[in-house]
Amino acid sequence: MKMLLIYPPQWIPTSPYLSVPLLAGQLRAAGYEVDTLDLNVRFFRSILNEAHLRECLTKAKDIYRELSETIPSRYPDAEARFASFDPDTKTLLLRFRKLGAYLNSNRSELERASFFAGNTARFSDSDTFLSLDEIVGQVDRAVEVLCSKTDFYDPEKLFDAKMIVQEALKIASLPYAPNELIWDNYFCSPFLPMDWVNIDKVCRDPVYNMYLDFFSHWAEKIAARGYDGVCISVPDLSQIVGGFTLARILKEKTDAFVTLGGNYITQNKNDFKRHPELFGTYADGLMTGDGELAILKLASYLEGRTSLSEIYGMLYRGRDGIVEEGPAAPRLRMDETASADFSDVDFSLYYSPEIVLPFQFSKGCYWGKCAFCDYYYGQQEFDIKSVTRAADEMEEYRDKYGITRFLFIDEALPPKYYLNFAKEVLRRRMRVFYYSFARLEREYTPELLQTLYASGCRILMWGYECSAPRLLEKMNKGIAADARLDIMRASHSAGIWNNALFIIGYPTETPEEIEATLDVIKRNRDFINSCTPSNFSLKKNAVIMKDAAANGVKSYAPKGEFYTVYADEIEGVSQQERREIRRQFHLDFITENRNCLWPVVYSDFDNTLLYLERYGLPYVSGYRSERAICPMFR
Repeated sequence: MKMLLIYPPQWIPTSPYLSVPLLAGQLRAAGYEVDTLDLNVRFFRSILNEAHLRECLTKAKDIYRELSETIPSRYPDAEARFASFDPDTKTLLLRFRKLGAYLNSNRSELERASFFAGNTARFSDSDTFLSLDEIVGQVDRAVEVLCSKTDFYDPEKLFDAKMIVQEALKIASLPYAPNELIWDNYFCSPFLPMDWVNIDKVCRDPVYNMYLDFFSHWAEKIAARGYDGVCISVPDLSQIVGGFTLARILKEKTDAFVTLGGNYITQNKNDFKRHPELFGTYADGLMTGDGELAILKLASYLEGRTSLSEIYGMLYRGRDGIVEEGPAAPRLRMDETASADFSDVDFSLYYSPEIVLPFQFSKGCYWGKCAFCDYYYGQQEFDIKSVTRAADEMEEYRDKYGITRFLFIDEALPPKYYLNFAKEVLRRRMRVFYYSFARLEREYTPELLQTLYASGCRILMWGYECSAPRLLEKMNKGIAADARLDIMRASHSAGIWNNALFIIGYPTETPEEIEATLDVIKRNRDFINSCTPSNFSLKKNAVIMKDAAANGVKSYAPKGEFYTVYADEIEGVSQQERREIRRQFHLDFITENRNCLWPVVYSDFDNTLLYLERYGLPYVSGYRSERAICPMFR
């Protein structure tokens, strides 16, 4: 019996995602034969090259020429009547407009296409556009820079390369417009609700689905290996089209038992239960909850030693056509799990000169009470590795793979634990560099932060959330409202890069309170090095949903069956106002700091860590270019 674990597009392709190597580690430790395959990074490699982009440009021009012969005469009053059209027609018209905008490099048309998509994109006066041919001609060199151990560390070369890659992905997406793949997300037509009918439609549609040919090629290879089971990891909404497209093709071309699992599947498990028709066509089962123990039960089932109904958290279609669910998994003890196994990962494929490896200390969240959060859903009670086990594991990765740079993916680590871990790293004289999320708790003293820096901590991503103490109380955040800025000052003094995460438009938040939060970020750029703003989103599994009305939520409705957030009406600013405030902040903040390194962009923190390791905080925070090098915000 042998299994294959696959990570599908789309995710940031700078390092391997943890889920597949983590499950591979459990299976190999139990004596099972298993292979892993990162189709996400391989898909990026297949499209980010000059030959492919030239094909995409040719296809896009042909498509636009054909549409130009029919759309203007068929819909002469499209702009005036746009709101009255059905979703498919809106999608077609947006396809036509977007193709024309990019092929003609017309900024006003790009903005109009964005407007029709329900966005309000604007571009600063200093934005410049390379021609499409220039982008195509430079993409191979840009990829070389992203992976170069020398040129990557030249900021001017790096940001030129990142701009080229950003625009190259737009070209690669053009034949499938308005669907679009970017570095850190994937977008379908904004007019098609994310329900099963439309997911099924897009997964089969050669007009809009950019994955079909790529997956068909790989499915032939997979079928030839004769796997008994194939598991596809789907942690995020950005992977639903890729993950389910791949699953359907594998069901057609192999005899393997196909499952999909991951956080996104778990968050939407009750919705999937209402669709027995997907079982047999797209998958034989959907795995929910933590997978470390469930994957072993699945392996036992494929050997014929366990029934399907015994697999922890498995959704499957029963004999009467009703979707059934396996039992909950027992509590996982982190010290008893196997280490993630990256032994068959090709690190050279990733778009980074050095791999920043994801590392997990714990399950669950040690606080676990934030009202806006849905992280708890499908998660077990909090459990954390011993400091000794964690340090042993990091030394294992250093010795086996030569990796010494890490992203700690935990929601946060308790300050006392973090201190003990840092001391253990120092005791062993481990030379590592890392970054993580953190809570602004008083226990983060100057002494603790200095110890963290000495042990290799270079970035802390703090949940600042908002400036108003009353809102922190409503959020049940449990942090030190009056000490937050002092903690970040001490962190900066220790040499650590501070990133502040904050929420715009929490229920009952006033425009004045929002402005106060934005003002804190702007006024304290001397120690708040970057920020990650987000709009308040009412998540369907969040703590706040247990008593939404009492927390300022007037009403809510699904945006689509498989969205994890609702359309909402709250006491305070509307969803549209939140989006506009955030968009304007992005535009203003990037414009004001265009000569700086990474003032806003979340997906660049692996890069930031490498720069901080090489150059230190004063250089990275103080770097100023003579030209605008920050990638354009769309």
